[in-house]
Amino acid sequence: MTRDPAILAVGALDAGGVAGTSGVRGEWAALGIEAPGDARAFRALFRRTDRALRRLDRASRALVVAAEAAGLGALLPRDARDETALVVETARGSLESDLRFARSLAPGPPHGAIFPFTLPSASLGEVAIRHRLRGPAVCLSVDAESAGEALREAARLLEDGDARFAVAGCVEVGEPRVGLPGALRAVVALVAPSRAGLAAVLPWRCGPQAFDELAAFAARGERAGSGAP
Repeated sequence: MTRDPAILAVGALDAGGVAGTSGVRGEWAALGIEAPGDARAFRALFRRTDRALRRLDRASRALVVAAEAAGLGALLPRDARDETALVVETARGSLESDLRFARSLAPGPPHGAIFPFTLPSASLGEVAIRHRLRGPAVCLSVDAESAGEALREAARLLEDGDARFAVAGCVEVGEPRVGLPGALRAVVALVAPSRAGLAAVLPWRCGPQAFDELAAFAARGERAGSGAP
């Protein structure tokens, strides 16, 4: 029987703040910065700069910050990054950026800086660039019944030998609209095959509530390397 993969690290961001198994914890109110953060917040949380963060849409910033909170830079071996998959699921996709770009068409010239982010996969590219991930990259559209598919797809890629590690995540960003509540969340998990013998921070999960459980785990403040509960 195939063993479940190991979850090595988790990072999560929501409207209240950001937390991860890297030990990073911060509340937007305490930082005096609007979620999902900017270059100033990045420097305060991670003690280094990311000047390019200011050009990103909110979904990309949320996913980038959650990945940093997971501590990918320290945990992911350099020689494995060519074989690290990135799988992210979303129900809203790039709707917020799509609507912003559409609104910019009415009064005059289109808002060119927004256009690259009118594809849901743009946020994956921003994480991949920062961590030099060159393995398979998959952006999944999900509904409530298929939530957690990013984790299941990451497990398949690892089991089939298509990747040595996988970064699985979800991202939802959007203002309240008719029939669609507001949302601001990004969750990222670093996953490896159990056969790699690396310490898991919590047992494998991939059901519809999996990313809720991962976010709750990150919020409790457990650190990577402490072992599974």
